[in-house]
Amino acid sequence: MKKIYTLLILLMATGCAWAQNYTTYFMEGSTMRSQWNPAFAPQRGYLNIPALGNVQASINGNIALDHIFYPQDGKLYTLLSANIPASLALSGLEDMNRTGADVSLNLIGFGAYTKNHKNFWSVDVSVKTAAELRAPYELFDFFKTGTSGSFANLGVDLNSFVETSFAYSLPILENLYIGARVKFLVGIGSLGFNFDRFDASMGADRWYANAIGTLDVAGFQLETERLDDGTLVYDLEDVEFDDVSIPAGYGFGMDIGATYDLLPNLQFSLSINDLGFMAWSKKSTSTGRVDKELEFTGIEIDAAGNATQPSFDLDELNFEVIDAEAKTKALRMSINAGAEYNVLDRRIGFGLFYHMNMLKYKTLHAITGSVNFRPFKWLHASGSYTITGKDGNSFGLGLNICPGFVNLFVGTDLLLCKKSPQWIPTKQHNMQVTFGLGIPLGPKGERHE
Repeated sequence: MKKIYTLLILLMATGCAWAQNYTTYFMEGSTMRSQWNPAFAPQRGYLNIPALGNVQASINGNIALDHIFYPQDGKLYTLLSANIPASLALSGLEDMNRTGADVSLNLIGFGAYTKNHKNFWSVDVSVKTAAELRAPYELFDFFKTGTSGSFANLGVDLNSFVETSFAYSLPILENLYIGARVKFLVGIGSLGFNFDRFDASMGADRWYANAIGTLDVAGFQLETERLDDGTLVYDLEDVEFDDVSIPAGYGFGMDIGATYDLLPNLQFSLSINDLGFMAWSKKSTSTGRVDKELEFTGIEIDAAGNATQPSFDLDELNFEVIDAEAKTKALRMSINAGAEYNVLDRRIGFGLFYHMNMLKYKTLHAITGSVNFRPFKWLHASGSYTITGKDGNSFGLGLNICPGFVNLFVGTDLLLCKKSPQWIPTKQHNMQVTFGLGIPLGPKGERHE
């Protein structure tokens, strides 16, 4: 049984803008740094270990995990569990609750300096998956107390594709570098559903809903069934993902960036990433629509005002099969701007970084301050603090070890945050983990002298 509240909890807990680890922005030795700005380049060329060269995972949103999971009597419950009082579960929610998660896995990656030791090129092949959930406060209020409400804009978006990219950077003046990255995308799968209207109310022994919404799936085929009245609908009771249709679409993207050394020890950087689109083909897309009155088993309210879980399966929505159309979606563009001042022959640097990410329904802003230590050319460490306003702040740590035979990077903002006994970060909305392992190749560049 695919209960809608089970889907909500799974997406809220693990749910995905491709957010990189902010600590990596000023890590000169890291091969991942050029993902922020194609004008950046590592100290020397590299060959990534397949599937281990660049692994990034992040969770972002406006809800901290301690408002989703609650430890009680040595066990862990979700906010929708009957063991968690409604007053406690609802106290940490926003008017519109948003959570997302990103996963990026580099399959192939290599790059090198040209003979002048200044121009740098790189090629990467990565698998990227991102999901985003939007759930209004009224939805959880209904699940916990049975209060009637409108759940407009309840929705889920998920996209996954393979990205093949080529980047090149070069100096056009002694202190000005420019770079560009072109990206060719092959769609793996896409899922999206959104309710333009979902009004729920309680009756004497059941609850009612007026639902208007759409469902779009690309990359795998949904099973269908015919109702007694002859209507053809999608069977969401037992969804199987083995009937895939890859490629499900194609896309194109571009990153452009520049760095400028205003002073010998002061560098400014700016980039615009993911200018482009992803087109999902009509042949691989299934589209459904629901516009009907629904009835479901009622919610029982106890003396304390807590509600039992409603009996509500996704399959009962009965998304009617309609003619599919090709879908073209813009990539989620981001803007990155930074400045770093170095002292003690570049052994210590102080950086300030601004990041803007344009999601479908919200634009995220983050400001990161960092202190970067380079005691040796082969050892770099960074500490950062990121401010994201109402979405929570975080400390980040990064370490890059880059002697002549290996390039290893690890970074996270989870080490210093407060955690529950179940190791759940509390009071933190955004979490990032980055890992990279590669082999240095070719001569060193002259950019970091």
